[in-house]
Order: sequence, then structure tokens, then C-alpha cells
Amino acid sequence: MGTSAVLISKKYRFRLISQTSGIEWMRMMRTGLDLECCIDNRFRETAFLYALASAGVAHAVARACAQGRLLSCGCDLLGYRTSQDTRGKVRPNKWEWSGCSHNLAFGLAFSHRFLDARESADDLQSKINVHNNQAGRAILASHMEVRCKCHGLSGSCQVRTCWRATPDFRVVASTIKRRYRNALIVAQEELNNGLSVLRGRPRGRRRSKARPASKTSLLFLEKSPSFCDADPRADSPGTSGRVCRTGRASRAGACATLCCGRGHALLRRSSLKPCNCTFHWCCRVDCDRCRDDKWVAV
Repeated sequence: MGTSAVLISKKYRFRLISQTSGIEWMRMMRTGLDLECCIDNRFRETAFLYALASAGVAHAVARACAQGRLLSCGCDLLGYRTSQDTRGKVRPNKWEWSGCSHNLAFGLAFSHRFLDARESADDLQSKINVHNNQAGRAILASHMEVRCKCHGLSGSCQVRTCWRATPDFRVVASTIKRRYRNALIVAQEELNNGLSVLRGRPRGRRRSKARPASKTSLLFLEKSPSFCDADPRADSPGTSGRVCRTGRASRAGACATLCCGRGHALLRRSSLKPCNCTFHWCCRVDCDRCRDDKWVAV
């Protein structure tokens, strides 16, 4: 595994899990390992994970290049076009230097080689996976920002250093989440037509006309199972026995969502914890063992 791949696996594994915490089906997963139940299937959730992972890989590499953490790349060679602002207008009376832009081009290319290469060209699901990978990268590219730092006496900003930067990943993840909620199911009548552009229709609209999927649309092939009940065929552990949070249904891990309408029970759990600790010179700390009772909802 190359240096870039190691960076991705160590730094961004938690990012993939943390960015999905606001989605109902992700709240039903016990650990990050349960992501495998969706990655190896054809569900709407599969499309979300592929797009999120693809964008995350490109995001990580683009930033690492600009930070000098990879030997195979550096700052974006194109840099920042100092003659125009973000709206394409010329800036008068401004002296600008080009800073070290995040290398988006290298990040996108690495993500393509890292993720798309394993997909088969003749397999329909592979075509869908590649499309969702490309959608994630396209969403990332559409959120690139221009950041500037002023130089001059008393902050006069007579000279500015500007560079193109990848946004906070939560911004990208939020957009991918919206695409997930509006994902298109691949039209069954189009499966054998050999079209280069995949077509789909919104969920629940079987009679609507299939339309070509846009570059940032997510596609899936099969209806998702219920993640509330254990389903060995889908590698879904269900939610029975999970600890949940009482209160507003909008909270992550809320009982109203996690229990799937089955209701929840309150249990008292007791444990022994250190308490009444005293420091003795030198150098010892003595503590009592106190019983700690907590009520949890399951």
C-alpha cells in the first residue's frame, strides 16, 4: 500500500463514519464495521457510501499535497488566477500573490485510480458504483473555495495572497446527504439497452419517465431493507437491545427513531467508580469505591 493509501486509511476512516451520523439508517449500525452491510449491496445507502468515500479520498489527498505530506505531489500548479475574482470580474488596484492551492486535480485522479479501478466495465452494478464515485468527486469539486490573506500596514490589504482550498468536509457530506435523500433508482427497462448514460427515476414513481442521471445524482438498483429488524441476508444486526437517547426525535440515536416504533424500556445500570480521592505526599492517591447508578434507555 502506498503512502497516500496509508494516509487515507488512518486519517479518514473515522471521517466516513462521523459524517453519516445524522442519517436514520446509520444510527441503526452498532459500529463502523457494520458499514459492510451496505457497501457490498445495491441499496440507496450503498450509493451514499461510495460517493462519500470517493469525495473523502480526493479531499484527503488534495490537502495532503498542499501540506507537503506526500512525495508524489505538491501545491496545485495552476494555482489561483489572480486577475479575476470568484465571479470572473477583474479586480482593480490589487496586488495579489498566488498561495499554495490544494491540489484538487491530483486528489481527484488518485481517487479515480484508488476506487474506480476495481470495478468491472461490463457489470451494471460496477457502472453504478463508478457513477456514484464520480458524483462524490464532482460534488467536492463544486465546493472549492478561494481563500485570501491580506498583507500591508494596519491591515490595509494592499497585497493579498490567495489560494484555492477544499472546503470543510462536513459541507461536502451535507450535499451528498441531500443527494442521498433524492437518489434515483435505475430504470429496469433501461438495463439491457447498453446506454452510456445511466437513467433513473425518483423512488416511488414507477410510472414516471426515466431521465438521464446528472453528474451529481446518486443511483441505486434495489430497494433498501428495513434496518430495524435483524436480517442476516443483508448483514443487518437490527436495533433490538440498542441503547438510545430519550427526548427529541431529531437527536442522533433518539429512541423515537432507533426503536422503530417498538417503544423502549428504562434500565438501571450500576458500576463502581473511584471517588473521594486523596493525594498523599509523596506520591500516592487513595480513593474509595463508590457505586454509580445510571438509568439508560434500551
